[in-house]
Amino acid sequence: MADLTKITKIIDNPRECVFAFQYQYVDGGDESAVNKIDVSALEASANGDVCSGLRIAECWWVISAMTVEVLADADVDIIVMHLTEDQSGYQDFSMFGGLPTTSSYGANGTGDIDFTTTGAGAAGDSYNIVIRAIKQY
Repeated sequence: MADLTKITKIIDNPRECVFAFQYQYVDGGDESAVNKIDVSALEASANGDVCSGLRIAECWWVISAMTVEVLADADVDIIVMHLTEDQSGYQDFSMFGGLPTTSSYGANGTGDIDFTTTGAGAAGDSYNIVIRAIKQY
C-alpha cells in the first residue's frame, strides 16, 4: 500500500490561493521534490495573465516524526521553509507582502512549490500543512 497523500485546494482566485496538504506514512518513505502547487494550473488574473509565482503569506503546520522542506522549484530547488520534526506552528509573512516570489529563487525558477521530506519511515509519521499565497503575474 502506498503512503497516503492529499492536496486540497481551498481557495483559488485571481489574487491568492490557499492549499492544504496531508501526508501519512504507510510503507513508501520520503517524498523527494514532489510538486504540490503548479502555478500554471492556477486561476488566471482578471486580464487573463497566467500565474508565474507565489509569495507565501501564511503557513500553518503540524509535523510528526519527520521534516518537511517547502521548496521553490528551479534547476536546483531552493528551500523556502524548513519545517522540523515534531512541531506545530504558524508563520505570518503578510505584513510585508509575503516571502519573495517562488519564481525568483534559483536559476530558471518555475514558480511551483515542491515538498521534500526526511525521516518518514514509521506508522504515525505525518504532516498537515496549509499555505496561503499571493499570486504573482
